[in-house]
Amino acid sequence: MSLLLGNRIPYEYFLTKGKGESDAGSKGLPYETGSYDAALNDAGIENTNVIEYTSVIPTEAIEISRTEGLKRLQWGEVLECIKAQANGKLGSRISAAVMTTTVIDPHGKYIGGFACEYSGTGSRTDTEYSLAQSIAGMIERRGYGKINGSVKMYKNNITNTGYTIHPGKIFHFEELHVTKEHGSVFVAICFVSHKYPIIRQKPKTSRKTKTSRKTIKKRHTKKTY
Repeated sequence: MSLLLGNRIPYEYFLTKGKGESDAGSKGLPYETGSYDAALNDAGIENTNVIEYTSVIPTEAIEISRTEGLKRLQWGEVLECIKAQANGKLGSRISAAVMTTTVIDPHGKYIGGFACEYSGTGSRTDTEYSLAQSIAGMIERRGYGKINGSVKMYKNNITNTGYTIHPGKIFHFEELHVTKEHGSVFVAICFVSHKYPIIRQKPKTSRKTKTSRKTIKKRHTKKTY
């Protein structure tokens, strides 16, 4: 049996965050091998190769604990994340956050989710406001309607086309007042497993059938003397 598989769909994920500081850093890349690496270490994912996703949470995706997620990681593996990162110099305040929302259609069916990322210098309250506006724009652009009134965090919001949106289903926030030359904060939704949809199954030709065809061919071969 041969299988034709569709694109893999992220399935299990965990949340993590970290912050780090360092006086080390090259002129062209002041954060990457210093404070950002320290933030990844604080988040527990320093020995993975982090790849960035955009912002769509698959319909069937489920959250597992950070402890369970970190246990599964292997040295050097590709870790695909929806992430936010902020960097800053000595004396600055930096913050990052990831927020998700669920989307339910007018008939009560759960469609899936979206994530919004924040990188900046704002407080938790500032971040919540910024992400609420971002999610409203994402919902409207995709044709799910305009949220009635102002966006309410951590509550159900109804659009003018009947969709239910719940901003803040997940809200993960990190901040840092930088006391060294360089500082970084990092927040992420990290996917650790995937599903593969089967598009088509094609039965293999049986051995018996192949043998029969050879036999038939042999029987019909004309012999010459």
